[in-house]
Amino acid sequence: MNGKTIVALRVVLGVMLVLMVFAQAVFFPLAASDLADAFPEVASLRWPLLALVILVIAAGEIVLVCVWMLLSLVKADAVFSPRSFRYVDVIIAMALLDTVLVTGINAYLLFGLRADPPAIFYGLLALMVLGAATLLLMVVMKGLLRQACALRDELSEVI
Repeated sequence: MNGKTIVALRVVLGVMLVLMVFAQAVFFPLAASDLADAFPEVASLRWPLLALVILVIAAGEIVLVCVWMLLSLVKADAVFSPRSFRYVDVIIAMALLDTVLVTGINAYLLFGLRADPPAIFYGLLALMVLGAATLLLMVVMKGLLRQACALRDELSEVI
């Protein structure tokens, strides 16, 4: 992979990470405060839901760090090594965690509170689909990585 491509991707990952930290530290706490003030009947959910949102974002941040580490392995021409599987496994686990948490939040808002505005419902539904798609894609990618590692090992034995 081209070194410029890796640098560009790292810049994008860095910007995403900064935006995610901003969302955790500033945006969502302020939004939770505003929503608690606007809807006092559900103000007691402010902290539990905020904690879950912060956890979902933290899982995304962990994924970005794993992608960064995989880029380091690509740059060092060591991506077809057992170390890669650890990062891919963490990405799969975080995608599963995010999908389960977002599904739980959406189900609780819809069935538990019976107070799930359409915009929030469809937004969470989109995140559920995105999480499931990411999870399944990473499982497929892990299988491809396993095959590529086996082929590379066979090729090194032949040479």
